Amino acid sequence: MSDQDKMQELVAIRTALGFTQSRMAHEIDMNLRDYQAFEWGEAEIPDLYLRAIERIAMLYAVRHKNSMLVPPSMRAEALQFARLVEMEA
Repeated sequence: MSDQDKMQELVAIRTALGFTQSRMAHEIDMNLRDYQAFEWGEAEIPDLYLRAIERIAMLYAVRHKNSMLVPPSMRAEALQFARLVEMEA
């Protein structure tokens, strides 16, 4: 995934959740200015942070019973995982 794609996914997830930049920074235990640097392309987004934000989106989607809070690629992966779990049960 390119840096531009990561930036777009980061903003898309945050806005889908209805979070401010400050709220998202707090959720990942980061100061606001460092988080803003990710969204503004001033700093590279480590995959670890992107995965953490995707996980936050998954948790909020489950809590609010709204699958649209999760990026499409994650919804597809979650569906594949759920099918795997069903097959093993």
